[in-house]
Amino acid sequence: MNDLPVFSVLSCLCWSEEESEKILAEQEIPTEIAVVFVRTAEGRLAGEEIPSLLDELSDFGDCVRIQPDPRKPGSESIEASDFLLVGVIPTDTREAFKGLFERPYISRVSYGFSKDREEIRRILESQGAETRPMIEPKPEELLTQAKSFMLEREMSNQENPIEEMELPATDEQKNSVTAPKGFRSSGVHAGIKKKRRDVSILVSDYPCVCAGRFTQNRFLSPSVRISKEHLALGDIRAVVSNSGNANAATGRRGMEDAKRMTEIAAENLSLKPEQMLVCSTGLIGAFLPMDKIEAGIREASQTLASGEDDRIIEAIMTTDVRRKSSVRRFTIEEKDVTIGGIAKGAGMIHPNMATMHAYITTDARIAHEALDAALGEAVDRSFNALSVDGDTSTSDCVLMFANGQAENEEITLDHPSYSSFKSQLKQVCIDLARQMARDGEGANHLVRIVCQGAATTEEALEIGRTLATSLLVKTAIFGRDANWGRIIAAIGRTNATFDPDQVKVWIADVLLFSDGMATEYDEARVEAGMAEEEVEIRVDLGAGEAEMTVYTCDLSYDYVRINAEYHT
Repeated sequence: MNDLPVFSVLSCLCWSEEESEKILAEQEIPTEIAVVFVRTAEGRLAGEEIPSLLDELSDFGDCVRIQPDPRKPGSESIEASDFLLVGVIPTDTREAFKGLFERPYISRVSYGFSKDREEIRRILESQGAETRPMIEPKPEELLTQAKSFMLEREMSNQENPIEEMELPATDEQKNSVTAPKGFRSSGVHAGIKKKRRDVSILVSDYPCVCAGRFTQNRFLSPSVRISKEHLALGDIRAVVSNSGNANAATGRRGMEDAKRMTEIAAENLSLKPEQMLVCSTGLIGAFLPMDKIEAGIREASQTLASGEDDRIIEAIMTTDVRRKSSVRRFTIEEKDVTIGGIAKGAGMIHPNMATMHAYITTDARIAHEALDAALGEAVDRSFNALSVDGDTSTSDCVLMFANGQAENEEITLDHPSYSSFKSQLKQVCIDLARQMARDGEGANHLVRIVCQGAATTEEALEIGRTLATSLLVKTAIFGRDANWGRIIAAIGRTNATFDPDQVKVWIADVLLFSDGMATEYDEARVEAGMAEEEVEIRVDLGAGEAEMTVYTCDLSYDYVRINAEYHT
């Protein structure tokens, strides 16, 4: 926790206006006021011990203001309640600050950031919050701590503070990609990144049927080329990965390094190099630090386990601030079957198959043709219906392994259970895609775009993707602006078939546009809907029966800051 910058909290609203302005003016580091509203869930603190979040925040400064304390006196339980924190943080540590609230017992959290004291006061008053001090501030002590942290950060030359965040893990995240029988994973810190794990292995203890989908970017990385070659041989058992370096645009040496990764991993797993897939993600154009990676692969091969998947999830992440996992358990002919998946991706995400890695496992017994077809359909309805920023990358993939340990009758394309398996796989992929959209760089809202009434599925997808990549639409969501004009303008520049007078547009389930003009809608209702963590835009073209759902996120100031600071 001491690596997080929260100890620089300086709650200027606890002081007089004159004193606040004086302290802010004297600071030598850019700062902003942070307002955080947190909703806690009823129950015990799963995986957390007292002291709770309240105490951990207090460790970093005496100016933390919380209303009310969510804990029950003398108990390790919390009541379902809302509380508030107000403080001043260094501007470039916003994401690390937000990451502190990623906890199992927090059901909802929203943020407000501003340099304008009056704007923050209006935010507080709109929420019915009191602005009186709750505790006496110690500005000099806290200011010293803040400057100390910034000096420490400057000396360490830390380019990406997001990568250095501590990440709490849920039980599902720990038992996701190894939830199916016969799979083990590991993730270690090899030194590519400052602190996070960065080298990982996922292996099946039994022979696998394997399928994959890869980036459509023409600058294919060596890892993608080798993985496609090995996948075609049909005898895959494991995947070795690194993050922090994409090993893309690295020429002949990049190919040699990627092959070396498969050789080292195979040697330590008692497999053949062609039984290995390889993935790399991160900085484009830099050579892999092979001494660190080789040591990391050896360590990872010695720490393989089931039920500790938080390690591999962290090891494949780059600018992500949330772990992403999904599990489905079901039966096929009275046999228990599990599908588990993990993913990374927060920026440079846009169809088809780009800047993301997803590893999916199942213990189902399934023919290769059926697995490949099911994965293709699931990817089209999930990862290929996902866009964060419209950019595609060079290295990324969805890989699926099936080892047959559920001992069900083999699923083929015409097997009665194929439809059920395909449906469960699609749900895993959609779940992961939603998590990726929610974790889009700088995102405050997951945006679900539903296009219905289209002439064809392809045209519905075109509408969805156009809206998902429209900067004006995405910034309107960030600003909570029900700007239906931007939506119909984006629809109008597509090649989809429709009559403009038949088009209807909803935001947050409020009809805004119909019969070629604006409706008389309740502005307060739509504004409240756009304040939710998940916002739906729904379009009915009135041209047919086809429908498609696309996932994206809003576009905030933080997206620009993150990508201006993070060297890709």
